Amino acid sequence: MSFDFHSQLVDKYEELKYSLLKAQTFSQEHYGFPPIYYKIMETDDIRVGAYKKAFQHYNFKDKIVCEAGVGTLALTQHFLDDVKKAYLIENNPDLKEFIQQKIKEKGWEDKVVLLFGDAMSLELPEKVDYIVGELMSIYCGNEYQVQIFKHLRQFLKPEGKLLPERIVNVGQLSYAEFDQYKHYPINFTRHLPEQLSMQQEINTIDLYAEDELRIQKKIQVNPIMSGIVNAIYMHSFVQVAEGCNFTGTDSLMPPTVCKLEKEVEVKQGHSVTLHVDFGYGTSLDEARFWIGS
Repeated sequence: MSFDFHSQLVDKYEELKYSLLKAQTFSQEHYGFPPIYYKIMETDDIRVGAYKKAFQHYNFKDKIVCEAGVGTLALTQHFLDDVKKAYLIENNPDLKEFIQQKIKEKGWEDKVVLLFGDAMSLELPEKVDYIVGELMSIYCGNEYQVQIFKHLRQFLKPEGKLLPERIVNVGQLSYAEFDQYKHYPINFTRHLPEQLSMQQEINTIDLYAEDELRIQKKIQVNPIMSGIVNAIYMHSFVQVAEGCNFTGTDSLMPPTVCKLEKEVEVKQGHSVTLHVDFGYGTSLDEARFWIGS
């Protein structure tokens, strides 16, 4: 049976090339992502495990917590038993009944305050010990992680903690095949781009202090291979808490290729200048990367 399934998968490799992109594309029609994306998230032990490890790293016992974008409570369920109070924020009205029912089933009504609306504008009535939010995309280019934490951190106690707290975006000069899309996450290793440089830091997001919403900079990159470059191969490394890290899976922040403005030829050992221009919570379709002087 497993062999037959793998044979079917092999036959579908190319057809599935953009399946992650479609599953992870934000839709205004339902205030979030397609239903399949919630299932992808809930079944990702690596993704959820990074947060469970962070919850254990800190002491949530009798603390006040705010979580933004609770979704189907994939993360919430791992700390609600311990906390004194939790402010749970969700913007998708289609999930309201599900969340209310789950909270009732678990007996959490007395400690939960549900807030349905935009986390970038909602006010909390008191300071909290922890703010949890997993509203991330590669480079935070599509989702509002930076904007939401920028707003909510005013409600964090002086000694309070954000989860996550730091994101390091790295990139490599690459060559990838593009047709209908400017960017797409890597689904299978056969879709990996040809890589012509080592990973290099693009920028670091300190979520306690980040105020800039647009990144514009120049970075010197030294190719280790000669060839044609037409893409940047993107990774985001997330520090949920110190020592508790997440480096991307197929359900969240998967390694992604984004097309350069123009393809160029590079030579091994000859440094080039990578220009970077993108905004948080916009779209990678609007991001611009190019090699120039």
